Amino acid sequence: MRREKMIILGCLLVAASVGAKPLTLEERVIQLEKKLEEQNHELEKRKDDEVLVNRISKLEKEADLWEVHGYASLQYRATEDGSSSSTTFGKGDFFLGLPGTGESSNQVELVVKRKFYSENGVFGDLNLRAEYGNGDSYFYSSSGSEHDNGKANFEVKEAYINMGGFSYLPEDATIWGGRRFLNRNATFLSGEFYKQSSGVGFGYERRGLSLAVVAVDPGAEDGKDDSKVGDGLGRRTMTSFDFNYAGIKVPGGSLDIGTKFYIQPNAQEAKDNGKTEGNPDAAKNGYGVGFVYNTNYYGIDDGFASHAFNYGYKVGAHATGGMNFGQWTDGALKDSSTMLATTGGLLNINEKWQLGTEATVMHGEKIYGLSSDLTRAGLSLQPSYKVNENFRMVFGAAVGIQKIGDYKNNWGGLEKETQVRYGFSIAPTFTLNSDYFGRPQIQPYVTWVKTNFESGFGGDLSKEKSQFIFGVKSEVWF
Repeated sequence: MRREKMIILGCLLVAASVGAKPLTLEERVIQLEKKLEEQNHELEKRKDDEVLVNRISKLEKEADLWEVHGYASLQYRATEDGSSSSTTFGKGDFFLGLPGTGESSNQVELVVKRKFYSENGVFGDLNLRAEYGNGDSYFYSSSGSEHDNGKANFEVKEAYINMGGFSYLPEDATIWGGRRFLNRNATFLSGEFYKQSSGVGFGYERRGLSLAVVAVDPGAEDGKDDSKVGDGLGRRTMTSFDFNYAGIKVPGGSLDIGTKFYIQPNAQEAKDNGKTEGNPDAAKNGYGVGFVYNTNYYGIDDGFASHAFNYGYKVGAHATGGMNFGQWTDGALKDSSTMLATTGGLLNINEKWQLGTEATVMHGEKIYGLSSDLTRAGLSLQPSYKVNENFRMVFGAAVGIQKIGDYKNNWGGLEKETQVRYGFSIAPTFTLNSDYFGRPQIQPYVTWVKTNFESGFGGDLSKEKSQFIFGVKSEVWF
């Protein structure tokens, strides 16, 4: 007889002996059987509950093993003659933060994470990011394969493993290895990255501290059969040694600081018909330094702003002031340098009005193939009015300036030293949540832009000096 039954039997015997009326032997047996039946039922119920709890716990853990996130920017954009266009009107140069100045017609990102756990507390994550359509301005139908030129296909852009929980490392420390985007920051309205490390490498992270080594092979695919990374000039691997510390508490907000030291040992090698020719002016090393100061909106608590400054020298000169590292960083000279400063944020004026602002300036010496200096500056404003919980009117105004020294002898010769671009926009916006960051949203817009160059905007707009852009941009992140 199990222990539980013995205890119950003992209790019954004691109760029977104390009772006022003695029970017969038959009555005692019936009472004992009833108590045993109740006890068995209670035990079985507990077992069922335990099984159910374990099953729920297992299902929750299995569900937690996967995470899916993503982003989509889906845009119909047409010029005055009804044509699609690849012209960005200087958006990538921090000129204009207006609707209709982005190139991509259908850009989609899908981020998938698979988690792994061990009995001793060590964990690992496999992180994958696939992207389609970034930089592709063409419209496609459903006739089959869209194109075979290798541009903007559905590709894996990030693939890295992150691990932590090791007993021999600090409790909240993680290590990673693979291909990823690291420590990204972008301007507020034009949305251009001024800080990141994009490439293949490994690193260590703990709280705000990030130490990493990231490398890239310069060059770009252009769709030709004989195209390869390196553009036929040989393998010129660049490596960035990164140090970043984010979230430092300082008066008025928080501070992120970063430094990058670059090496490119083969920068001087250019292969031509099997021969190696050196470029004595090519930079083989360099550095970048930068900080981001996060505050309220210029002294107003109901809002936020970020203020950043970058400086890059030699190899770092082509990294947007030293901190935006990737395949585009190639080609800097020994005496190249750049600085970039940007400030922007969002002010909640009242329950109805919000104001987004951005001001960015970049100055470089002997960058991007120029023999002289280059200055770019952009100012963008975006006030918006909340009509109701799901509808907002968004307005925009922006001006961008580019000044090139010795302009007649650079980039094939320019007609003026200073180019000015400016524009205005209006965009009635349908949103799930009528806030600046409310997504998903569908945003019809009309934007007008103009340049002071007689040669116009160039590209597929040729000599057009002014242009209306009509479109609808649909956007979501999740």
